[in-house]
Amino acid sequence: MGKIIEISERHLIPLKENVESDKYTIGTEKSAPIGGSYSHVCGSDVDENVELEVNASDVDLSSFRKQDKLSPKLWGDDGKLDSRVRLKLLDIADDFIDTLAVDWVKPKDIVFTGSLANYNWSKYSDIDIHVILDYDKVYKKKEFVEDYFSSKKELWLNEHPKLSIYGFPIELYVEDSNEESTSSGVYSLNTNKWIKEPVDFEDVKLNAKYIKNYAAKLMTQIDNIEKKQKNAKDDYKVEQCRKELLKIFDKLKKLRKEGLNKGGEMSSGNIIFKILRRTKYIDKIWELINTSYD
Repeated sequence: MGKIIEISERHLIPLKENVESDKYTIGTEKSAPIGGSYSHVCGSDVDENVELEVNASDVDLSSFRKQDKLSPKLWGDDGKLDSRVRLKLLDIADDFIDTLAVDWVKPKDIVFTGSLANYNWSKYSDIDIHVILDYDKVYKKKEFVEDYFSSKKELWLNEHPKLSIYGFPIELYVEDSNEESTSSGVYSLNTNKWIKEPVDFEDVKLNAKYIKNYAAKLMTQIDNIEKKQKNAKDDYKVEQCRKELLKIFDKLKKLRKEGLNKGGEMSSGNIIFKILRRTKYIDKIWELINTSYD
């Protein structure tokens, strides 16, 4: 009989749509109640020659189902954002803008976008607030501006890890006004009006088989790289693991960008990216990369 492994909630995917909320599974391991301090990958407990595998059947897409309406916690029946939520988000955005320290450029708008401004929201969704700025007016080298704002975003998130409204984490981002938005739902906090009203996903059919197989393949690759890195005996092997992880992350970014450009938020590429983010595999990539450097 194989070893039974209990798994912590943050790495896992629900068994079925109607299954009890405390039952989870991944791969061929047994389901276990939430709360155990266990991990999917066993590290030194796994033989070096044993390949770990996440099966496509373990990948659950139920959280990507279309909702009948916008989140009632945030939106009114008239399609307007709750006034208290809007004012609080504006306050938070103003504080974030102060940290950017680019007083010579004023934001063109502050917008609410992403899945919570659409019908594909779920309990995993973030409140995505974008500060719209003209990158060209910040500095002539766009790559520098992108890196600068990305660093400011990460610093803000690290300083406010528990910032949320009604349980939805708030994520702030500086968007270039010169770039065309791929979001299908965009709401201006400044004017309290829709810039782009959300679309009905009723006719969108997910390529479930492709999405599950691709996501499971990437999860399996990440788990096996983790095992290789833990068993690595020299710096060269550790460095090779780091390069493999960076390659996977670059592939994910490209997959998501192409998906958003061609098919929008319900594209296969974007769904695959979100699956790995929701199951904490993207966090695992960066944890392993940082560990390899250390």
